[in-house]
Amino acid sequence: MKIDTLSSHDERLRRAIPHIVAQVRDGEAAVSLEDLAMATNTSPDYLRRVFRHQVGEPIHRYVRRLRLSLAAYRLVYGDRPIIDIAVNAGYNSHAAFTRAFRSAYGVCPTDLRTSPQTACWPTAGPAGTDIRPAAIPQRRVAFYQHLGPIDSANTAWDRLRGWLTTQGHCPARSKALGVSYDDPDFFMGARTRHDICVPVPDRFDPAEKAGMGVQVVPASSGLAMRHTGPPELIPFTYMHLAVSAAAKGMQRTERPPLPYYLEFASFPSAHPERQVAIDVYLMPHRPA
Repeated sequence: MKIDTLSSHDERLRRAIPHIVAQVRDGEAAVSLEDLAMATNTSPDYLRRVFRHQVGEPIHRYVRRLRLSLAAYRLVYGDRPIIDIAVNAGYNSHAAFTRAFRSAYGVCPTDLRTSPQTACWPTAGPAGTDIRPAAIPQRRVAFYQHLGPIDSANTAWDRLRGWLTTQGHCPARSKALGVSYDDPDFFMGARTRHDICVPVPDRFDPAEKAGMGVQVVPASSGLAMRHTGPPELIPFTYMHLAVSAAAKGMQRTERPPLPYYLEFASFPSAHPERQVAIDVYLMPHRPA
């Protein structure tokens, strides 16, 4: 699968991603290629052909994989009846959902809910690869509080960059961080809380400005996964990683591991929506 190429091949294809996420969120509705084409100013034939060429599978199959990924997260970190999760994933019966889920993940939905540690969870997700142990060092960071969809942070990055510049700090060579606080199951495609961060030295003592400040990100250890794809799909990388933490016995399932962290190789460009290589970290709430 080559979902990362959607960020660079065709802007019209990239504009399809928010609409695909909406199709995933509203899982009871059938995927409408005509509606997607109209929303992205393309023809259905063009969208069908180019999406399959670039991503490696048809749109309806990709939407189905995203829906199953969301369903897995809901099974582990929620108490909704399985049949409700099945219907929200686009299946009209428990049996059909179970067949599709077992085919995708090698475990039936009931077993993942009751005994997640028995699952051999895949290391690759819908828009991420390479699950691995990871550590976050303690870092002192300047931050900007952003409230909005995860793919709308370009203005926040610009404001943080401008503020740091006025304070005599150049962020260009820094590894930028994001801290996301809200559960994507409840806020998918909606406004969520993020801290947009960049490490600063101890001597950095800025003048205060509304929504901006300095904080310490504590050291911790957990899991990481490389996200490769449009930013709208970052929540799916996080959810896949969160299920993996439960499968590894690293995470209690009463609540999901929040916040989760994003690390960029450098300060995002003027067009961070095109940034496709991001490491997603989570620090599990370990069982007692």
